[in-house]
Amino acid sequence: MRIARIFVAAAAMAVSGSAALAWGDMYMGDGTNNPNSNTLAHSYNAPNYCPAGLQPVMMGGVICCGTPNAGPYIDRPGKVHKASKPKYHAPRVYAPVGEKGVVVR
Repeated sequence: MRIARIFVAAAAMAVSGSAALAWGDMYMGDGTNNPNSNTLAHSYNAPNYCPAGLQPVMMGGVICCGTPNAGPYIDRPGKVHKASKPKYHAPRVYAPVGEKGVVVR
């Protein structure tokens, strides 16, 4: 019975001290990031089902209700390719039937 009490006391001490040792080990985040900073809210062209005074906005790719503080988001295409000029090939070789030789046209 006495050995059981010693094991229970040792287990209680081990469990109670583990949380204190691990308290500062987790990632606390970036200390320079301010989550309350002003992010860009682009106006979004969609039916307005938002409460009065709000309109659809896009923030970080998510559409929600709010007040826009930037212009509309425009997904601009990449490089515009121009139509290529027609390629001119070498003149064709023509061999008429029944004649000797080759004619270049």
